[in-house]
Amino acid sequence: MDTAKLSMEELRSQLLSLLGTLQANREKVPLDILKTRYKKGYDDLCQRLRCCASEYARQLTLSGIRIHRDYLEEGVSRVERLIKTSGILKELSCDIYKTWDMDAFEHHCSQFRTTLLTEMDHFYREYPGIYITKECLENPDTLPLLYSPVNHCVFINDTWIPLEDYQKSLSTNNKNQTPDA
Repeated sequence: MDTAKLSMEELRSQLLSLLGTLQANREKVPLDILKTRYKKGYDDLCQRLRCCASEYARQLTLSGIRIHRDYLEEGVSRVERLIKTSGILKELSCDIYKTWDMDAFEHHCSQFRTTLLTEMDHFYREYPGIYITKECLENPDTLPLLYSPVNHCVFINDTWIPLEDYQKSLSTNNKNQTPDA
């Protein structure tokens, strides 16, 4: 099963279906029998669960996080360190294999994402730059924007905005402005 090509909704649906199958099997058949007599089928189910849950967790926690390739090694190291120190893998495993609880799984992913975004914000700020807008050049009281080459974003209203989106919004705003008559 190639879970990387599934949408979030499809992954969630697939994961719920697999969890339902696991729960039904575990409630009807003792675990030691599942692991011996039904080993091939049970192992296959667990493998499909692992793949689906991993991809769903990856999409829930990492979507929208940007790291330029020049900073990728350090970024990946930070993410891996946070995964190890947070205990998230144990929590997610418990949610899937012991309690069969999708709500808890999604809640733990959300909590981890919040922690990860805080870590990424610190990472982005370690390599500060400035983005000088046209307004900065025209008006000395206008401050430049905080820019990070790590994510190629500017920081506006407590949010990292991709530079290309910011520039696109400026060009759209300029096109929508009509000259004075």
